[in-house]
Amino acid sequence: MALISIVFYVIQFYQNGAIVKAIGNTFESLTVNDESSRYTNFLIFTYDTIHYYRNSGFCWEPGAFGSFLTLALLFNFLMNDFKLNKEAFIITLAILTTVSTTAYLGVFLLFFLRYRVLNKGSKVAIIAFAIIFALAIPNVPFLGDKIVEIYDQDIKDLKRIEQLSTYYDDVQRQIPLNRFASAIFLYEQFDWKLFLGVSNQYDEYYIHEYNINISNGIMDFITKFGVVGLFVLLYRYGAVCKVYLRKTEYVIYSILILIILSFGEPILMLPICVIFMFLPKFKNQDFSALSYAYKTKYLKVANTQ
Repeated sequence: MALISIVFYVIQFYQNGAIVKAIGNTFESLTVNDESSRYTNFLIFTYDTIHYYRNSGFCWEPGAFGSFLTLALLFNFLMNDFKLNKEAFIITLAILTTVSTTAYLGVFLLFFLRYRVLNKGSKVAIIAFAIIFALAIPNVPFLGDKIVEIYDQDIKDLKRIEQLSTYYDDVQRQIPLNRFASAIFLYEQFDWKLFLGVSNQYDEYYIHEYNINISNGIMDFITKFGVVGLFVLLYRYGAVCKVYLRKTEYVIYSILILIILSFGEPILMLPICVIFMFLPKFKNQDFSALSYAYKTKYLKVANTQ
């Protein structure tokens, strides 16, 4: 899917996405129709004129696609001893085409994790990575400037939430709150209830009361399942990573990657993340069986010798 997205990403630059739009119009049965002239989707690829220079792949927007790709790259590294194989190269290239702040931050930390796992690294190298990261945030436009711009706009949106509610009711659309606005809005609405979450009341409230579109995955998950639920998910996710990684330090990096990605997109409720709740049990069984088979075979060979 990453390779397919790169092909269509190149095509979307031709005449403002004319070919991509034509494909969407031809295969209407595979197209998600949101009654918007700027949005074209045909199951395996999405083109939005707002993101004309970015790759949305099979997702609803580039940030979401970048999040899925970064998780896929993490899985690839874990299962292949962090080798930069053909699949990892293609996925990395696709991530670069998303121009997503969260995906870039996540993949930067992922490659730092790879460096630590393969080379261990000296304290000087770690400090060098930290300095590069610190310098990049204020100087790279889609990092520092974009984050500040989003935050400022989010605060303005929260101050005029009633006006926005009236406007979006008239046009029959949800109020699109960005990352920081989503977090602040949910905290102001539920306060201490966020510790354990509000379950189904969450959907009923923000859909019927304000019709809000939340775009902060961490607060989205916390509001429904609480801070407790988030810690349970991260603990189980860490347990999966621990199977492949030797040190707690490496597991912490992996957890930070998921936190970075989910701050930008509501992905924690999706199967690709919820499956972490169940994987540790099966992975432990698999590794126990593998260990038993290996020891049995080894003992037979040793006895024969």
